[in-house]
Amino acid sequence: MKNPFRSLRKLLLILFGIVGFGVLGFVIIEDYTFRDALYMTIQIVSTVGFNEVQQFQSWGQEFTSVLIVMSFGTFAFAVSQLSQIITSGNLNGYLKFKNVQKKMDRMDEHVIICGYGRNGKQAAQTLTAYNQPFVVIETKAEGIKEIKADGSIHYIEGDATDDDVLKRAGIDRAKALISSLHNDADNIFVVISARQLNPNLQITSRANEENTGKKLLAAGANATVMPNKVGGGHMAHMIMKPSVVDFLDHLSVGGLSATNIEEIKVDQLPDSFDAKTIEDLQIRKMTGCTVVGLKSPTTDTIINPPVDAKLTKDSVVFVLGNSQQIEKLKQLFSVTAE
Repeated sequence: MKNPFRSLRKLLLILFGIVGFGVLGFVIIEDYTFRDALYMTIQIVSTVGFNEVQQFQSWGQEFTSVLIVMSFGTFAFAVSQLSQIITSGNLNGYLKFKNVQKKMDRMDEHVIICGYGRNGKQAAQTLTAYNQPFVVIETKAEGIKEIKADGSIHYIEGDATDDDVLKRAGIDRAKALISSLHNDADNIFVVISARQLNPNLQITSRANEENTGKKLLAAGANATVMPNKVGGGHMAHMIMKPSVVDFLDHLSVGGLSATNIEEIKVDQLPDSFDAKTIEDLQIRKMTGCTVVGLKSPTTDTIINPPVDAKLTKDSVVFVLGNSQQIEKLKQLFSVTAE
């Protein structure tokens, strides 16, 4: 946003320059004291007329004429510019912009959402449910209008393909980025820029065409999602297995449902659990949650793993439970939502 004070700052510099010139002139030419010289100069510059503090003895009249010409209209124009800034609303908008920017400058380990269309909005709702800080980058007027109407979303009005905009969003401090722009080429460009600016960033991007997914992964995305494909598959499943889909719709990966799925990284557990089995964790007994999956670096995800399955370094245990049980699980094992 353009700084409304920038033009006024130039005028003030000119004004102070004229005042300084006038004071110096009266002190040197008419031997005025600093106080009298300042008083004379302000009378002239403000165009309200003046009375001589003392009768001119030297070149005072000539110098005064020069000063009048120099200051003609400058003071009045500066005052009018200040009045315009205050009454136009630009000042209020700029101050809000600076306040939001300061908050974003303090953000750390946040998520950046590029694009506030249907997918971007859903991502924002899910991150809100996780209590995950995020900032939205949006350039379309309708998207900005929706964000402003919400009132709780940190946003930047700008083009996500611009590196400077990504830097303003704190990409160097962010933990992840979601690119949900409508144009595949723009998503690829965002992914390339984001990966260069933050090599450790977790990047997920929308892909509208099937062949775009591979390009996004090659560009640096960690994962891609095709909304049209996911939506079509979901509708087909609703026809073929409606009860199963209804059951799955009651599950959530965090915050949006009464029944949630949570993950426990073995590396987060105390050393005493090293090389122990799922049964040794006693998750069901202590929290009420049920272990539904296990994934290790050397094997694919095991659904409904046996209780004697051993926990290895870098493996992940997936559990199912209601919100109270999940909360108890987090407290017991110091689990943090990813």
